[in-house]
Amino acid sequence: MKFVKFVFLLLIPGLVACASQPLTVTPEPVTLRLVISDTCSRPVQALAPAYHRQKPWVAIEINVFNDAKVLERLQAGAADAAALIWTEGGGPLWTHPLAEDALAVIVHPAVPVESLTLTELREVLRGRIGEWPDGTPVQVVSREEGAGTQLLIRAAVLGNWDLTLTARVVVDDRKVVSLVAQTPGAIGYVPFSRVTGEVRVLMLEGWAPAPTADYPLFYTCRWAAPAEPVGALRDFLQWTVGPRGQSIVEQALRPGP
Repeated sequence: MKFVKFVFLLLIPGLVACASQPLTVTPEPVTLRLVISDTCSRPVQALAPAYHRQKPWVAIEINVFNDAKVLERLQAGAADAAALIWTEGGGPLWTHPLAEDALAVIVHPAVPVESLTLTELREVLRGRIGEWPDGTPVQVVSREEGAGTQLLIRAAVLGNWDLTLTARVVVDDRKVVSLVAQTPGAIGYVPFSRVTGEVRVLMLEGWAPAPTADYPLFYTCRWAAPAEPVGALRDFLQWTVGPRGQSIVEQALRPGP
């Protein structure tokens, strides 16, 4: 009988110690499916891994397309949310600003021009101005139909006019920079965050590219979803527009390779 009592007394401290330990609840794994415009890819591709490190049970799948394709896939239900700059024609969507950037007009370093007006830029893109002041032929480099930057150029610069038939059309901003850098007389356009030292940036209407309303080709990357987000998606999107997320966005949008 004494032996039994002794064992009982030894067990009591163990039970108390176990009871004092906090319970850890492992969240259910969740996957967020995102489609993003290549115009907005830099900030989102920096945000996703940072958030996953903070909440490792949240996996984030990212697919990158041009704006037209992003909108198409979002409407088809192939994604939970999208990041893009052009939502026109997408029907009723929930949207929220994510990041602000500017479209930079870039030229080959030897082009003897420092600034253009919007009218002059339109005439260059139309092919109505075919030579630079030193006689070098102009070579327009453009993104493809459906790219967010091309849609912005059409809305803010070309209007009802068409791009010159001699334009070289590419499907990637890095290719725009590379082609402009390698082609004498070339002019193109890319997000300011994609500019490298290989090319030179022109002022537009007297303004250098900047994410402010004064600059003519300022734009906003926006989150978009079929309805107001809830649950894990809402938590992630709120984090991206909060202080930590915006510090990552700011760093991601600094010009450079």
